[in-house]
Amino acid sequence: MLLVSPLGLFIQHRMSALINQVDIMKPRILIVDNEIDTQKQLQHPLELANFSVKCIQDGSDAINYILETIPDVILFDVVLPTMDGLELYRIMSRHHRTRHIPTVILSEQASVEDRIVALELGVDDYIEKPFTAREVVLRCRAVHRRSNGFLNQLVEEKIFLDQLKIDSSKRQVFCAGDEVSLTKTEFNLLICLVKSPNRVFARETLLEQILPPDTPRSSRRTVDTHINRLRHKLGAEGKHIQTVHGIGYRYQ
Repeated sequence: MLLVSPLGLFIQHRMSALINQVDIMKPRILIVDNEIDTQKQLQHPLELANFSVKCIQDGSDAINYILETIPDVILFDVVLPTMDGLELYRIMSRHHRTRHIPTVILSEQASVEDRIVALELGVDDYIEKPFTAREVVLRCRAVHRRSNGFLNQLVEEKIFLDQLKIDSSKRQVFCAGDEVSLTKTEFNLLICLVKSPNRVFARETLLEQILPPDTPRSSRRTVDTHINRLRHKLGAEGKHIQTVHGIGYRYQ
């Protein structure tokens, strides 16, 4: 029988704790897709890219897992059992703990109009099947990096402007004391504008904050749609978001 010295046991314990700590530090990515082949195609490359990967096949199971664990990135198909991917996203976007999570759609339904609808809802990226694992890894890294950079600017910051209050850490917005439900895209647009009052932002500059770089040019004016919805939701406070004709928008 092989005996392990107290020093050996201590080293084993410390190594195990260190390995667990490193695993916890990995960005956690959730794949929601009912095709086992898709899960297998992506899991190993994402793990090699230093993501901790969880795979779920059903939309209802996914929302429970998301609310419990708050993943760092979510990849999901539009067509899912029980609950489709866009409904899954809508539920996430209504909850202040999950509305900030970067999301990437994997789908065969990838016409320009489908992409525009998804991106207007606030989804961060849209990848058409079939795809390469390398492309998915690179896009997941990109949305995770963009999200981290944006969130780092918002930590524990509260913004007060007339009747408008923004709690950045919770991604909550209040007008005259009433909470306003914004999509992730609308919230990001509002933050860009209010953090630099009176600065004129070109549409392209604003879109860099909310859409992936390869978004079809035909959808570049969707910022106007987001701004109109944002103004409507802010009510009387929406008047402070002003159009600068031929250029873009400013908060004044």
